[in-house]
Amino acid sequence: MDTLTLKRVWEDVDFYQVEIAAETSHIRACTRSYITVTQIDELASRLSTFPQNSDDRYFWEASTKGNQSTPYASLEFWCEDKLGHIIIEVYMELDDGASYDKHNCCFYLRTESGLLNSFGKSLSLLNEMGTDIVVSL
Repeated sequence: MDTLTLKRVWEDVDFYQVEIAAETSHIRACTRSYITVTQIDELASRLSTFPQNSDDRYFWEASTKGNQSTPYASLEFWCEDKLGHIIIEVYMELDDGASYDKHNCCFYLRTESGLLNSFGKSLSLLNEMGTDIVVSL
């Protein structure tokens, strides 16, 4: 089963760090990136009602792509079919000592709209103070 997990691992006044982990039967990847409460609020709001129609798409990103910042991650969501199956394209820069433009990965996760909506509703938990808060799809 495909999984997507966001874990709050560090916090400051204006932002916090999450570990984003994604896994399919073929790959498991994780990275840490800095995000704001507003970014999580936007993601939570959009996913709790996704999709609005079968042509709906949504793109979310954490950080800035490239070697000039912390590891970047993005998630793009769209409908695989009209039966409620959703594809999530996961892109992550990997912080393993090499440049991010050479060490990154991109792959698909699959889920269903009801599971994605529940995940979206639970994302607001990440905005609560404290570390080791985990939200999983």
